[in-house]
Amino acid sequence: MAYDVTVEIPYESLDPLTIGSCDDPSMVYRDTISVRIPQKNLWAYIKPNEPMPIRDVTAAAASALERPFSGPKFSQLIGPDKSLAIIIDNQFRPTPASKLLPAILDAVEKHGVKKACVICANGKVFPMSEKDTEMKVGRENLERMQRMGIPFYQNDDPRNPDKYVFIGKSSRGTPVWLNRHVAEADVTLSCGQAQANHWGYGGGGKLILPGVVSDETIESNHGAFVLSPETTYGSMAGPMRSDIDEVATMCGLTCTLNSVLDTKGAPAFINFGTHPEAHREAINVFNRVYAYRRPMGGPADIAICGVFAPTDHLFFHTGWGCMSADMVLKDGGDMIYCSPSPGVKTHLGDFPGLALFDLMKPYMPPSQANIERLHRDIYNRQVQMWAGCIWAPIYEVMSRKNLTIVTLEENLGMAKDIGMTAVTELQPAFDAALAKHGPDAKVVILPFARYQMPTDAIRMPAAKPFSLAAE
Repeated sequence: MAYDVTVEIPYESLDPLTIGSCDDPSMVYRDTISVRIPQKNLWAYIKPNEPMPIRDVTAAAASALERPFSGPKFSQLIGPDKSLAIIIDNQFRPTPASKLLPAILDAVEKHGVKKACVICANGKVFPMSEKDTEMKVGRENLERMQRMGIPFYQNDDPRNPDKYVFIGKSSRGTPVWLNRHVAEADVTLSCGQAQANHWGYGGGGKLILPGVVSDETIESNHGAFVLSPETTYGSMAGPMRSDIDEVATMCGLTCTLNSVLDTKGAPAFINFGTHPEAHREAINVFNRVYAYRRPMGGPADIAICGVFAPTDHLFFHTGWGCMSADMVLKDGGDMIYCSPSPGVKTHLGDFPGLALFDLMKPYMPPSQANIERLHRDIYNRQVQMWAGCIWAPIYEVMSRKNLTIVTLEENLGMAKDIGMTAVTELQPAFDAALAKHGPDAKVVILPFARYQMPTDAIRMPAAKPFSLAAE
């Protein structure tokens, strides 16, 4: 067979040292993996045209706070008579909180805010350790917060009713209990990353739900909507993301400071403004860079996906791109997902690269009958959807596509035990898929699959006139 093209696929994971999770240099992977493909079979190789990263993130954040996309300046929202809750995302999200917080703290100090707090949007993820917190928030910021009397909290006990205030029910029936520290604030600011994901998009209101709400609220939203056919990549109008934004409005999310990060984790865009308008504009910016026109003549027979820093140490995070690649791969096609997934060490123990995917083992192999059983178990609350919101959609894709994970050898045993196909070499996996689909097979390369989706998948809510009172 004549191979005319050699393609380099990102095969990376974030250096865990940068999130304070691990001191083992052997856990660092910044690499590529290559595959040789016949030119006639290379249907599409889709790469984004990324902008230059922002040089001074703190200065850009300060500028954004006083030049809002929508609504008042941050300085007009805060003051001595207004309490403030600043919500940041957790250790498994790459938003550079340590570089955003100085701009916010400057404004808090300048405008005499007497009562403020910073809270981590853990959702149901285990809380950050002291080291994680220092890496995420920044030692200088923590010391400054202490001097200013600004406490740091985490949403670390979502099953404790004493820590939450009942807000009401969303129009879709989600009961909402909000963390007391947020509920008691006059002004709430979220600092997150705007990006595509299998729920629609991340950031914005998502720092409220699942970030700082109770277990019951998270499970109600995730269990009801994550497996809806309308909950997909690019769908801001789907039921899950729409419910999230409605709940965030109910909870009084005043404004958002949004970052669009490039595929190396560097901020390329920052904006600020009222919820939900500013976040949706950040999503528009993200889409202009990472969404792509669906290639003509599809769908593909084979999709090869790469993974990239940041937070690519677990397939639980890297595997989101299975749902985006699904959009351009035929049923019965082969999805080859290149993810080293070296695992991560935390203060609560070690997590292997396929952590939490063992939860799908009782439903293997993927089949219609097992999918029906899974839906029943979700309805009966026998499956926790804070984790199921990741593995269950991938499981559903696996019921229609042939998924092969190219990964580290240490993950092969767990993959076999679960019933997932995993190998250590890309070229033999591709050769086998090409032999299966024949000499005219169409191959698509999605090097940054977790960010990428077709433009015709984008569905945004209808625009509405801006009104601060409505928020």
